[in-house]
Order: sequence, then C-alpha cells, then structure tokens
Amino acid sequence: MSDEHNQNGRDCRAVSVTPIVLAGGGSERFGPVPKSLATVQDQPMIARIVDAVHAATGRTPVVAVGDPEKQSVVDPALSSSVRYRYDVEWGRGPLAGIAGAIGAVETDPVFVCGCDMPQLDPCAVEWLVGEYASRPGAAIIPANHAGHHPLHAVYDCRALERYCSQQPSDLRLQRLVSELDATVVQDQDAPDRVPLTRSVSNTNTQAELCAVRTRISD
Repeated sequence: MSDEHNQNGRDCRAVSVTPIVLAGGGSERFGPVPKSLATVQDQPMIARIVDAVHAATGRTPVVAVGDPEKQSVVDPALSSSVRYRYDVEWGRGPLAGIAGAIGAVETDPVFVCGCDMPQLDPCAVEWLVGEYASRPGAAIIPANHAGHHPLHAVYDCRALERYCSQQPSDLRLQRLVSELDATVVQDQDAPDRVPLTRSVSNTNTQAELCAVRTRISD
C-alpha cells in the first residue's frame, strides 16, 4: 500500500473537510450576554472561530444555531459566509446541533467545534485533519484533563449519520465517542508548531474570558 493512503483508503495528500461550529447553547454559566458574541481583540468569539476554521479548511462553515431566533442573534456578528442549520427536534445539547448540521455536509470528514474557543488555531485543525487521514478509525479527538475533547475533533460524517439516525436516548457526547472507533491524540503527539492545548481551550465563564483576553494581549 502506498504511503499516500492509509488502510481505510483515504487519500492523505488532499482531504476535504467541512467545519461545523456549534452555536446553539444557552451559555448558562457565562451570564446574560450570549457567549458567542463576547469579544476577544474586538471580534466576537463566533466570528473568530468561523474565520479560523474557514482558513484551515477552505470551506464554508456550517453553523448550528439551535433555532431561527438564535440565528438572528448570531448572524449580525458574522462578516464571513456561513450556512445555518437548526437542532433536530429529538435531541438537545451539542448532539442535537451535530445531527442538524450533518445534512448540509458533502465531505467525508467534518471538523466539529464549539463557538467558545477563542484561541482555536488553524494549524491545530489542519494537523488533526492530517491525523484523521493517516490513521484508521471514525474520529480523531484531542485529549484534555477530562479525558478527551469531542468539540474540537474530526469525525467521519457517515459514522455520525449512522449514530444520529438511531435517535439515541443518551445524548451525551461521551456516549457518541464510546460508540465510534475513535483515536485520542495527546498534546505531545503534535509538532511544536501546533498549539493543540491552547486551541482546544474553551471559555465558559466571564473569569475565563478575562484570562483569555489577558493571555492573548500579552
């Protein structure tokens, strides 16, 4: 077998991947202002992330916004072109957004991320896509202190479709990951140029947002 293909037959030279950005959550811990609209370096987080994933993939992101009302909140913050999708009725949380978004995807892999990762780095996305292409399995997921980070990961879209078609009663992403043939990669697996730990860091509270603003401005 050629080094340019892995045992799943994926072409490692050119992998086209669609980014899915989840922006339908309630942001209960963050406060009254929608988390996606909080600014870092004078740019809303959702806009920073849309720009980063578009730069990494070259494809128009699919933004899962929950419902039309949430779309009307998010849309004014974006200057880049996106495709909106809504949560499925049978689900809730991130899985409902993923299930609603995958119907708009035309590529084999998807990169799924949250809207609360203001340090998301295109190099990290590109590296994860390369790892997906060069390894067998249905997902490449970075490790974190809790075990893994399923909302900064590359998935086989067909595997997601099969899982979501079952309309599982257990809507936790941990259950999704346990059902897939997933590979968890560590920060030390990435080359020095790839800031994986920083890229996967999410922002759930105002205090965490302040810390990110300080870190980025230093």
